Amino acid sequence: MKFRTAAVTAALAFTSMVFAHPAQADGWRSLTVTTARADNPLKGFVPFSPAEDRSQAFPHTMEWVMLPLKAVVKGERTYDWSAFETELEAAKSRGHQVALRFYLDNPGKPTGVPDYLLGDGGIDQSRRYSFYDNNGISFSPDYNDPRVQSLITDFTAAFGAKYDGDPRIGYITTGLVGFWGEQHTYPMSGDVNGDNPDGTNWMPSREVELGFYQAWDQAFSTTKLLNRNPREGLENTAVGFHDDSFAYSTLQTADWHFLSRMHASQLTDRWQTEAVGGELYPSLQSCLFEDPLACQDSAENFNEAVLGSHASWLINEEAFTGSYGDRERSAALSGAASLGYDLAITKAKTETRGTETAVSIRITNRGVAPFYYDWPVEFTYLDANGNPVEPVAVDANLPALLPGQTTEVTADVRTVNDTLAVRIPNPMAGGAPLKFSNAEQDADFPGYLTLG
Repeated sequence: MKFRTAAVTAALAFTSMVFAHPAQADGWRSLTVTTARADNPLKGFVPFSPAEDRSQAFPHTMEWVMLPLKAVVKGERTYDWSAFETELEAAKSRGHQVALRFYLDNPGKPTGVPDYLLGDGGIDQSRRYSFYDNNGISFSPDYNDPRVQSLITDFTAAFGAKYDGDPRIGYITTGLVGFWGEQHTYPMSGDVNGDNPDGTNWMPSREVELGFYQAWDQAFSTTKLLNRNPREGLENTAVGFHDDSFAYSTLQTADWHFLSRMHASQLTDRWQTEAVGGELYPSLQSCLFEDPLACQDSAENFNEAVLGSHASWLINEEAFTGSYGDRERSAALSGAASLGYDLAITKAKTETRGTETAVSIRITNRGVAPFYYDWPVEFTYLDANGNPVEPVAVDANLPALLPGQTTEVTADVRTVNDTLAVRIPNPMAGGAPLKFSNAEQDADFPGYLTLG
């Protein structure tokens, strides 16, 4: 997969059959913009995959799914995707897409290593540990073992061949290496400490580790990938990053913090083409939106962390437990809405010339990140019941629309006296449409912004 440089297309032209509406004296008509939305797809706060619909608890369009690799890998290059399909279909039934991770070692849970590598002649299982409340339950595989390397790269290739571009999947965190699949083995990371008096390192060599990420890049050309650690060697690998200690160790106040490592590895502009996500640090979730100053001495400013990281989504399980009071919930809604993109149509124009009408809209991204998928803009007739008739999809190159930039979409259309509307439909059936931050959005029909 080629690493793309962000560029904005200034104007996008198309010819189609849509309806005319009256023009203002100067041609352009201003639309009413609103605050950012908290119910847009592929952004905002994310709960763990629920057993039931939690849509009323807090607005969301994604769910977090985490599975042991053995749930899918049943033998060498032998796969059963049914358990994964169950998770995808359950989320889809609620109108949600997923962010996900597969793991081999999740502290406190049985190993995720497939059974075929655990029997006689299998891989070393001696790296058991007691920290993170594991008590010897799971073990850290030897990632330098060629059998483990083949397991990871073979699975990655098969996964990409089957699921790259699947609209049910929003983001994949590459996982598999380290505790929780978070690509670290601290305290067994090469430094002498109380849990590691010999300075043992359980991480793979950097060459082996980079090989894993390059395999992910080769397997996926459409679905967005995220790594845990911004480090050297990823300059030409198309991965974004996830900060799983968000608002705790995000800002550049220590050299080991997320943004400090992004800067040191010269990846600070990666957000322009690859997504940033993560998890609001668990101990902050219950208090950060109520009283940030009393939350923790080390809690960071949430808004500064969002602006600095350009994060699009964050796991925040606490938001979905019903524990937030009114003030806390309101602050959390604003926080969720501040993540990722925020698209508004600032102006629209129609110019009628007999049987033809020129229709134009200007879309501005007011968010902190682009929308990372190339979903088309759809113009359509709407009948009296709000049913779309003759929808026309237009490539608007949304991933290239960076924060603060505006793109103009222009159409030469035949003149018809009826209602014209615009929307950005979700390619997953039943998924949340991408809505504009305008008062005209949903004013007449759900999912559509009426142009006239």
